[in-house]
Amino acid sequence: MWENLGNMMDVVKKLQQNVDTIQGQLKNERLEVTSGDVIKVVINGQQEILAIELNAQYLNPESIALLQDLLVATMNNALDKSRELHQSAMNKLAGDLNLPKIPGLI
Repeated sequence: MWENLGNMMDVVKKLQQNVDTIQGQLKNERLEVTSGDVIKVVINGQQEILAIELNAQYLNPESIALLQDLLVATMNNALDKSRELHQSAMNKLAGDLNLPKIPGLI
């Protein structure tokens, strides 16, 4: 019995090391999401916004409402793509380790 516990602890340690590696890789991933030529959002695989670029051509009082709406939509789109990248990496890790698909595990 204790031998199995030792093996389980080794599996958990390996899993944690792999998760840490994946997290580091995701932090270095860069996704660029744009709304035409108006806004560009750069985000990493850990849902951290790294940069927001606005095209100065659209910076005028008449376009404030449009810019606000586009900024929200572009940031949400960037966050969705980052979450998808993160989930894909975690699913690959689980598959590589032959882990069962337990919601919320990874």
